[in-house]
Amino acid sequence: MRLVKAASCVLVGVLMAVAGGVQAGAQSPVGLRPVCTVHVLNVRLADPGPAAYRLWGKLCQRPGAKPKAVQVLQPGGTYNHLYWENPYRGGIYSYEVAATLAGYATFTFDRIGTGNSTFPPATELSIAGEAVALHDVVTALRAGAVGGRAFRHVITVGHSFSSMVSAAEAARYDDVDGHIHTGVVHAVADAAFAFGASAHHAASEDPKFAGRDLDGYQTTVPGVRGAFHSSATSNAEIVAMDEANKDVHATHEGPEAFEFLQPATPADAITRQVKAPVLLLLGGDDFTFCGAGGVDCSSPARVRAHEAKFWYRDGARVTFAVVPGVGHSIHLSTAAPRAAAIMLGWSYRIARP
Repeated sequence: MRLVKAASCVLVGVLMAVAGGVQAGAQSPVGLRPVCTVHVLNVRLADPGPAAYRLWGKLCQRPGAKPKAVQVLQPGGTYNHLYWENPYRGGIYSYEVAATLAGYATFTFDRIGTGNSTFPPATELSIAGEAVALHDVVTALRAGAVGGRAFRHVITVGHSFSSMVSAAEAARYDDVDGHIHTGVVHAVADAAFAFGASAHHAASEDPKFAGRDLDGYQTTVPGVRGAFHSSATSNAEIVAMDEANKDVHATHEGPEAFEFLQPATPADAITRQVKAPVLLLLGGDDFTFCGAGGVDCSSPARVRAHEAKFWYRDGARVTFAVVPGVGHSIHLSTAAPRAAAIMLGWSYRIARP
């Protein structure tokens, strides 16, 4: 299957040209910046409710646009909405900018327990519970409860941990047109086990979060964020930005994530229940999943050979893609425009804006 059909080739070319053309400047041109409005939704962590948790998000679109499709952008573990906004050099690598430039609306939010959203006791958080919160977001967007426009099409976009949440939501509710699954496969590389054992500590021990009541939450130890990046597509400034903007994650969700990544058999994977079309995108240098003990990320075909059995109908509705020379944090890299071109080309096939 061709990843980008003829109808979307022009779109992809424009995105790449824009990204290349503004790299020499300090920030993205004013005309490319989306118009954004902040919205706070009351969501649940269990179905049925109550909707007792306040979720902060922002709805963005190109000035004057009236899109029918929205992409829901969720940050991964120890990240917040800034992952998709990517403020490096004024946002020239921002997926939020790229998606709105392509005509989509975006709803970028802080997951419960991160950023500007409610911080409940950490034990109230789980993959299943966060999937309920995501379902409430999708429902609100379809109903016109965010910004007064009812969106006909919804594509969820996850990174790392939030890709797991998106998969759980799609499996349970089957309410999205498609799902973009970045930074996760059903494997764990040996390097990730070593990193996980030493690179995290209680959020209360971190200078960034000093004085905050974050019992049960963790974050990365200062100075280790560079592991999420590849030297081929990153630099000291990007890594420093990543460190400065890092967030927290409920500690007990870590073992849940490993259960998701390593089901007893492929038939036990929750992704086997995801019927919507999926784009699975990896960075070729993602140390958490690529390499010894993990997956051969040298090509989409090799990723498919490992991963297809974990998905509905043996991956029949999954498109696999790899961005070479990119680490775990794909959209905090100088190759982000290449990833965006792949994601938006696929999105145009699923639900045009």
